[in-house]
Amino acid sequence: MLIILVTFAFSTSAQVNFGIKVGGNLSNIHQNYKDSDYEVPTRMKVGFHIGLTSDIPINDMFSFQPGLLFTTKGWSYDLDELFDEFDPVRSVSADGLEIDGYARTSLNYLELPLNVAFKANALQIYAGPYLGIGIGGKHKNDYTVSFMGDSETFKDDYKLKSVFGEVKEGDLEDDEDAFTALDFGLNFGVGYTVGPVLIQAGYSLGLGNINPKYEGMSDTDRSDYKDLNRVITLSVSYFFGE
Repeated sequence: MLIILVTFAFSTSAQVNFGIKVGGNLSNIHQNYKDSDYEVPTRMKVGFHIGLTSDIPINDMFSFQPGLLFTTKGWSYDLDELFDEFDPVRSVSADGLEIDGYARTSLNYLELPLNVAFKANALQIYAGPYLGIGIGGKHKNDYTVSFMGDSETFKDDYKLKSVFGEVKEGDLEDDEDAFTALDFGLNFGVGYTVGPVLIQAGYSLGLGNINPKYEGMSDTDRSDYKDLNRVITLSVSYFFGE
């Protein structure tokens, strides 16, 4: 409703340009655990975003650029470092132990960016908040552990359900876990226009804790363990009627 009202207010006195936007993501999480310096070793995960965008001039130097995107976020695990921490055999002797494969978490969102762009000829600098609603995800393991001539392969995956509020007993199936549906944060980046095409490189700083609250967990306990989305983006937008 906010986007509709703001768009209508600007469009009464300005030319609104609509377009399509597509691009790639490099995502990870920032771990913020109270009273602990330990972090699970993670790596960036490749993803994408696609959807609608718009450009609503405010004056000759600024424009409002809301949109609606489907975007993928998440992270992958550094299995070598992870097994260093948790594998009891490796803690005794690393000789001959090899881990090959991957484990990754994928989260899907519908996202509303609400950016304001400063324009200097073809160059743009933009910033603004975003609001995301999780629409599901998946965690997948596929790796082989080899030690002293023996090897074992592990393959499994489970669904990630986006939830609002507390996760109670019976809310999840046996093959499900949960993440917080509401995500929000700040976008900022730069762009360059070539005719009707806008090329942008940006960064999304997540401020919403994607760890959900489970039944029996206090608000304080949940706030002590925060995982926050971090995403590097590169995108191309094409505006119709330019």
